[in-house]
Amino acid sequence: MRDPRIDAEREQSIREWQEFCRFPSVAGDRVAIEAAADWLEQKLRRLSERVERIEIPEYGPVVVAYFPGASDKTLMLYNHYDVQPVGDLDQWISGPFESEIRDGAMWARGACDDKADVTSRLRALELFIEDHPNGLPYSMIYLADPCEEIGSPGLETVLAENSERLSSDAVLWESYLREDDGRPAVGFGCRGGMEISLSLNILASNQHPSYSQILRSAPLELMRAITSLTTEDGLIAVPGFTDSALRPDAAAKARTQELSLPGDAISLPGVNPLKDLPAAELKERFIFTPSMSLSGFDIDPSVSHSVPAKGTAKVRFGLVPGMDPHACFETVKSFLGDTAPDIQVELIRTMQPAFSPVDTPFAVSVLDAAAKAFEAEPVVYDVMTGSGPGAFFLEHLGAPLISPTGTLRPEGNMHGYNEHGYLEDYLTHIQFTLDLLNNLEANGFANND
Repeated sequence: MRDPRIDAEREQSIREWQEFCRFPSVAGDRVAIEAAADWLEQKLRRLSERVERIEIPEYGPVVVAYFPGASDKTLMLYNHYDVQPVGDLDQWISGPFESEIRDGAMWARGACDDKADVTSRLRALELFIEDHPNGLPYSMIYLADPCEEIGSPGLETVLAENSERLSSDAVLWESYLREDDGRPAVGFGCRGGMEISLSLNILASNQHPSYSQILRSAPLELMRAITSLTTEDGLIAVPGFTDSALRPDAAAKARTQELSLPGDAISLPGVNPLKDLPAAELKERFIFTPSMSLSGFDIDPSVSHSVPAKGTAKVRFGLVPGMDPHACFETVKSFLGDTAPDIQVELIRTMQPAFSPVDTPFAVSVLDAAAKAFEAEPVVYDVMTGSGPGAFFLEHLGAPLISPTGTLRPEGNMHGYNEHGYLEDYLTHIQFTLDLLNNLEANGFANND
């Protein structure tokens, strides 16, 4: 049952969500990032007497608000307020920063990733504070990252240099999504990532195609090298790459069978986007199997009816807990050094994976709140399928993290054109966060033992 205050102030809550989504805060756009940070700081100052901005040079401020409580226990609410680039404007039905409402949804870049978290949690915090006029039972820290969409450069330094005042006992991560059938999904920890570049320069200049039967092709050799990194059914084929990956026990494998695979929401008519494997194996792979995808492939744009002299590619790997990105890079570099020695391999960026247990009191509180607010048993993802800077929080703050259900549904086009979130889901998102804060109090999170 929804708190009547949420419905009474429905229009205001939605209006604030829209307002925040109108900031074109694409990661790296300092002007838009600063404007969004100003708006967020102003909202937080209505709720907290202590708000600060910790600058990440070149990328913008981490906005932090502190909410002291009666106990020493602290919950951190992690959000980010940057968004992905919008791409081709012609692909948007309405402007990506117009925040148009139609068909029961609000349409904007960053609507659910991650601005629905930013504003819904502000509203839930306001209600929780209102319910505790004599002081909060435990402390909270609200933290907003300005550059998550580009790997959170500089955030680790912020956490390391400010670890004492940012120290937390648990982190409520940016939200996850619902299953295709509407059940809430809750993710634990997060994947890591590694992106590499492959470059091959064979010729002094582009050549006429009449030489193609005797010349090597840089793009084709890059393609062959990339495909050699995986087996035909998509497993990483590089020796040693997965040696340290987390291996699920029987209970963890059983939990994977409760999740639903993406289907109609992301499919083209008549086309099956999933690998040709049994559903049970796909579900287990979805959570526990390291992955590889192509994130870029380039040849000289002036090439037309010619043999290209060179080519470059970017390859991204998704890593599970237990794996070290730098060690993984060395295995790939060694493998390609043996099999394709002319290709230059360079490391672009890494993100360490993070593990969080699924059976803690914090986990129970999140799962109970999700079941209550979304009126369905939540699906547990032992490892969140997306990557993020979660390992920084574990290393420097000692805080496990959980990504709860939020506003997003699979058809919400996160990172895609016409990104959107449904208004009713957004209001339920507020209720879930309020239920969670109350659950933590009821389940003894505030106890100093």
